[in-house]
Amino acid sequence: MPRPERPLDPERDPLHAFAARLRQLRAAAGNPTYAAMARRAGRSQTALAGAAGGTQLPTWDTVTAYVTCCGGDPDDFLSAWEHLRDLRDGTALPEPATRTDPVSGLANLPRPPVPIFCGRDAELAFLAAHLHPGPAGAGPALGIALHGLGGVGKTELALQFTHAARERFALTWWITADTGDNLAAGLAALTRALNPGWPAAAGLADAAAWATQWLASHADWLLVLDNVNDPETIETLAAAAKDGRLLVTSRRDVDWIALGLTPLPLGPLTRHASVDLLRRWSGRTAEPADTTGLASDMGDLPLALRQAAAYLLERPTVSLVEYRARLARRPLRLLETHHRTYGYDHPVARTWHVTVEALTDEDAAAGRLLDLIAYLAPDEIPLDLLHAPGADPWDVEDTVALVASYSMVSRRPAGIAVHRLVQTMTRASHSGPEHARAAATAVMAAAPDGDPETFVPGWRQWSWLAAHVDALAGHLASIDMLRQDTGLLLTAAALFNRCAIYHRGQGRYHTAVSLFEQSFAIRTRHLGPDHPDTLTSWYGLGGGYWSIGRYAECLAIGEATLAARRRVLGAEHPDTLRNASNIAVGYRELGRHDEAIALSEETLAARRRVLGPDHPDTLQSCNNLAGCYRAVGRHAEAIVLYERTLAARRRSLGDQHPDTLQSCNNLAGGYQAIGRHADAIVLHESTLAIRTRLLGPEHPDTLHSMSNLAAAYEAVGRLAEAITLHRAALAGREKILGPQHPDTRRAARRLAALRHRGAAVNPRTA
Repeated sequence: MPRPERPLDPERDPLHAFAARLRQLRAAAGNPTYAAMARRAGRSQTALAGAAGGTQLPTWDTVTAYVTCCGGDPDDFLSAWEHLRDLRDGTALPEPATRTDPVSGLANLPRPPVPIFCGRDAELAFLAAHLHPGPAGAGPALGIALHGLGGVGKTELALQFTHAARERFALTWWITADTGDNLAAGLAALTRALNPGWPAAAGLADAAAWATQWLASHADWLLVLDNVNDPETIETLAAAAKDGRLLVTSRRDVDWIALGLTPLPLGPLTRHASVDLLRRWSGRTAEPADTTGLASDMGDLPLALRQAAAYLLERPTVSLVEYRARLARRPLRLLETHHRTYGYDHPVARTWHVTVEALTDEDAAAGRLLDLIAYLAPDEIPLDLLHAPGADPWDVEDTVALVASYSMVSRRPAGIAVHRLVQTMTRASHSGPEHARAAATAVMAAAPDGDPETFVPGWRQWSWLAAHVDALAGHLASIDMLRQDTGLLLTAAALFNRCAIYHRGQGRYHTAVSLFEQSFAIRTRHLGPDHPDTLTSWYGLGGGYWSIGRYAECLAIGEATLAARRRVLGAEHPDTLRNASNIAVGYRELGRHDEAIALSEETLAARRRVLGPDHPDTLQSCNNLAGCYRAVGRHAEAIVLYERTLAARRRSLGDQHPDTLQSCNNLAGGYQAIGRHADAIVLHESTLAIRTRLLGPEHPDTLHSMSNLAAAYEAVGRLAEAITLHRAALAGREKILGPQHPDTRRAARRLAALRHRGAAVNPRTA
């Protein structure tokens, strides 16, 4: 029984609408099978089925074959196909008539607004006057940039307005945009909300791009970009967002007008509003003089006032006088001697210090929790990271509940979040590295087993651990005290090395290189250059250099680490053999074929002897040796090795393991080299489909499969499809690898040559 086709949403996505038309035509023709259509048209069954799948735009030749097989006229589909092509290539936007409201009030506000809110009537009226739905040009500006001091209440004001005005917009979406990565994550979440069928394993950048395109082609939406630190982060989004409205909050007072935003500075509350807020939040109405004094102590900052009120509300026996006395008695000396660029943080820090004192008096574990999370990324801290070895998970939940009750952390669906200033205050109170060491140990303990590059089940966990690894790296770089602790540094070095391997496997090569460099530097200094762990980091760094096109440096490092490992570990140690295997690949890629074959054969024989014939490392040597044979024209031997390796990997690793996909890709290349083009195309198509789903459409391995499939199409004269794929592969490589990477330049040369050839054959294909 044929597999049912995926559901489509023609009202939401023009590509789905095009696919729906194709399905309707096929249904009217009696629903011929795709296999029958493929035989009739002489086309790939996969390509014909994909044409009506709604996931990517089919080539025009595929559309022509599909329509003809179903008795239709291809010319009826040409204008719609060309319009979708232009949308995909960024050369056109949907017509205004297509910009409808398909989302029916979709919103994701992070929480309800606080029930007690005052002193911002003028600002709320300003937002209401400037942020209203309407077509392009109907409003005075694209949106509002709400800027001011930290703790002044920008986020709460934005939330109050957005909650009240959400019924006026078709879509209201909230994104924490303090970094480019967080902005991309918020846009990706929007993509998943608008398009529930979006692949869970797809790349973040691709999902963010889809959301940006959706916003550019729809109207009547409000997007809140909270806590923007760098205006450049949102430039692309602001340029695309023509028919919606943006509400930006930021500490930065910069040229927001250049982004099409009307700046709205936000200062502290008036004293009257501060006193009113403090009284209503704390319930203290009998101490007017001291309420005014505390409002003054808090600098009339809403965040500081709310924190003070929370403490007073939870401790009704503590008077306002006592609270003010505690503030005066226990200021944060470290923060007071800090540079005063952000001096407005001091009142908030004092309040938090008193709150932490009360928390630790009630439960010492609360203080330890704040000490630990001070060195993690502030958002989305999973509860699993807070479980000390042997601790009762219920005790952790109780501690989190207590800390959250003082508003020192906030709940998140997958854990908790902590304000950055709370972390700053907590780190400033530390006199030693033990809390940072505990954080590094917790992250290391949460890292999944298996190779971070190829163990697919561990990728999801690494995806959220990576932010915490980055946070630790930043603290090690900026806090001198931490760099004096050897245990902390060595734990961090091990963590950096493993996370770098994960980033390399995900195609984030420059991030990987940075972490490899840090790991190598720490281990060299504290373990010595010949320690096995140091050699592991150095070897990883060499692989990172290869990925970014620094081939000579990579090969030099590979040869040096191979010599050192032979000396330190022995010639047949698994690490030594892995080193040798990859050096042989480097020789092959640089044209040193005799050395590559000799080293590959030697390594394969050793791995069979030491590890066994079906060990993943042994199979990798088989794959590498097959590539060496193919490079020198020994195709029959290469094909035999490729086929045996693929069969073994499918049997031991499964069809979708990255190593298995590597074998599929390489065997397809071997088939193509001996003229078995049909076999090559089938393998390349299936490999590309799996890699796209597993790794995302912009992963370097996916782009490699895309380029290889394009070459296979080119070999059999399917030039239009080849050009389409080569163009997509080049665009992806320019974005991910950069224009100067050897793979990118190679892709550009191939596309230029193919366009020239295509123009000579058929002007439409160029």
